[in-house]
Amino acid sequence: MPLPRPHGVGVFGRNAATTLEIRPDSPFVVFYGEPSESQDAELKGKLILTNPESISVRCIRLTLTGTRKVSWHLTNTVSPQPISQKTNIHIDNITLFPIGDSKNKAHKINAGRHEWDFSFKMPSSLDQSVEGLPTNWVVYNLKATVDRGYMTKQLSATSHIRVIRTLGQDLMESMPMEQINEDIWANKLAYKITVPQKNFIIGTHINADFVLIPLRKGVEIATIKMELIEARQLFAEYAGRRVSYQTEQQVAVSESDMPENSAHIVPHGVEEADELFDESHRFSMKLELPRSLKNCRQSVDTENIRLTHKLRLYVNLKNPEGHTSQLLVKNHVHLFISPNLPPNEDLSMVVDNNLLSQQAIQDVVNQNAPPTYGLHQLDELYNDIDPSGYMTPGGMYSMMNSGANTPFYAQSRSGSAENLSSLDAVANQTGGGASAIALQHRLQNLDMSVNDRQGRFQPSRQQSHHSSGDSTPQHGAESSYFDLPPSNYDMDALVRTPSYNTAVRTPAREPRVMDMVLPSYEIATSRPSSPSRSRGSRGTTPSPARSLDTLNEETYRNTQKNSRRESPRSSDDEVR
Repeated sequence: MPLPRPHGVGVFGRNAATTLEIRPDSPFVVFYGEPSESQDAELKGKLILTNPESISVRCIRLTLTGTRKVSWHLTNTVSPQPISQKTNIHIDNITLFPIGDSKNKAHKINAGRHEWDFSFKMPSSLDQSVEGLPTNWVVYNLKATVDRGYMTKQLSATSHIRVIRTLGQDLMESMPMEQINEDIWANKLAYKITVPQKNFIIGTHINADFVLIPLRKGVEIATIKMELIEARQLFAEYAGRRVSYQTEQQVAVSESDMPENSAHIVPHGVEEADELFDESHRFSMKLELPRSLKNCRQSVDTENIRLTHKLRLYVNLKNPEGHTSQLLVKNHVHLFISPNLPPNEDLSMVVDNNLLSQQAIQDVVNQNAPPTYGLHQLDELYNDIDPSGYMTPGGMYSMMNSGANTPFYAQSRSGSAENLSSLDAVANQTGGGASAIALQHRLQNLDMSVNDRQGRFQPSRQQSHHSSGDSTPQHGAESSYFDLPPSNYDMDALVRTPSYNTAVRTPAREPRVMDMVLPSYEIATSRPSSPSRSRGSRGTTPSPARSLDTLNEETYRNTQKNSRRESPRSSDDEVR
C-alpha cells in the first residue's frame, strides 16, 4: 500500500511552483482637473518573485500599456459598414533585472523571495479609463515578464490599473454650482426648479427642489418625473476622413406623484402674505444614480470618446379641458468618480455613506468665508519667536508692546506719557468701560506746560543768509514748525512720532496755497512770469507767507481789471 504523499510534494518530487506577483501601491492613478491644469502623477509598487529553487533568468521587465478601442456600424451607407479602431495610446517599459547592459546573458537567482520596486511617470495628458461599454473602452494594464531564455517557458503576471480624472482641487473646494430654472410656462404654471449642484459622484443621488404655482383655475399638478440621459459621441478615422457616431441612452429614471403635504395655502384670516406662498406646492425629489459602470459611466471628454449627461425633469399638468400638458426642464450635470469611492474590479461602486458625510462636512468647512476682524484682532504677531530683535510691535511679553508705546521705541521721540494699562484696569473694574469721572481725572493730570512744548517738541531754527540780500523772515515763537521753509526743517524732529500730548498741544497750521481754490485759466495766464534767480540764490526757498500774499495781490488786481472790461450782452440781446 503506497504511503500518503506529504503536502506540496508531487509524484516526481517537490511540486512548489514559481510565482510572480505585481503589487502596486494603489490600483488607480488620480488626476485632479483637466489635462491643462492637473499635475503629473506617479505609479509605484513592487514586483515579487517567489521561487522554491534557483532559476536562470535573462531579464525581468515591466510594461505599462494603455489601449483604446472605438467601434460602431455606419448606417448612412448602402450596407452597414463596421468601424473598429484599436490603438495603444501609451506604452512604457522598465527593466528591473539585471541593471546594466547584460540583458542577453543568463543570470542565476537563488531560491527565496525577491522584491523589486518600480515607478512609472504618468503624464497628465493621459486619457482617463473608460469602462462599462462593451465595444468602446480605454483601459490600462501592467504586465511583468520574466525571460528565462530559450526552450523555457516565461513567467508573467498582469495587473489592471485604472486612471481616474476627478474634479480639480479649486473646484472641489468652491461653492456648489447651483442651477435654477424659474419661469412662467404657457400662463398655466409658475415654476422654480433648483438643482443644488452640477457635479455628482457616480453611485450617489441627485436632488431637485420644486416650487410650483398653478396660475389657471382647474389646472392640477400630476406626476413628476426625473431621468438621466447619457449621450455618447465616438470618433474614428475611416477612408482618410474623420467620422463620428452619436447616440443617447436613459441610465436612470424616477417618477412619482406630488407629495400630499406639499401644498402651501394661506391660512384664513391672514391678509398680508408672500405672493409665492399663495397656493404653491413645494417639495423635493431624489434620483438614485446607478452603482455600476456597466449601467452609467462618468463624464468623459477625450479625442475619440465623449460622454455627457443631461438631467430632464418633467411636470405633468391636468387641464380643465381634460388633456394633459407636460413641462420639460433640462440641466447639464457632470458625473465623476471619487478617489475615495473607486469602483471594484467588477465595475461596481461601493458607496460609504459615512465617508460621504465626512466629505460633506469638510466641504462645508472649506466653503466658510475668512474669519472676521473680530475673531482675529487679538492674534499674536509671532508664535514661539522672541521678537526683541525685530523692529515691530511684539507680543504680550515684548518690551516693544504697541499697547502702551509707540513702535520703534528706541528711535521715537518719546513713549506715550499716558499709563494705558491703568486705564485698562479701570475699564475692567467698572465692567462697562472707563467712567466719565475717571477720564476727566486723567485729563486734568496731563502735563500742559509750555516749557515742555518748547523744549521737547519745537525744532531748532536758524536764519539763512543769501548772497542776493534776500532773507527768509523770522516767525514768532508761537508759530508751528510746519510753517517754516523746508531748508529750516529739523528732519530728525519731523520723522519722530509725537505722542498724544504733542498732537493736542500743537497749534493749527496756517492755510497753504494748495488749500486755496485754484484760479481760472484767465487769471493764471495773466500773471507775470517768474523772476529769474541768480546763481548765488540757488537753493533759496521763498516764504510760504510771502507767496500767499503775492498770490492774493495778483488775484485781486486781475479781478479789478476784469470788472472794468465791457460786460457781456444779456440773453435778450443775443436773441435779437
